[in-house]
Amino acid sequence: MVGKKLDVASSFLRDRFFFSLLLILFSIITVACESSFENFDKNLLEKKKELEEFNEKSNIRKEEIINSQNENN
Repeated sequence: MVGKKLDVASSFLRDRFFFSLLLILFSIITVACESSFENFDKNLLEKKKELEEFNEKSNIRKEEIINSQNENN
């Protein structure tokens, strides 16, 4: 009878330990993913800004070329 209770208690503690370990692992993975997505979003916004600046410079250069062609004609 006592042996059965010890088995139940050790089984409960073992299950509790594995559950805690699984919960900690899941938390670490979640935090790592959130950090990764934050970095991805930040990089994406930086690239968007660079693309907008490039587009503005490109439009300015295109206007300069068109004006230059019109002056030559």
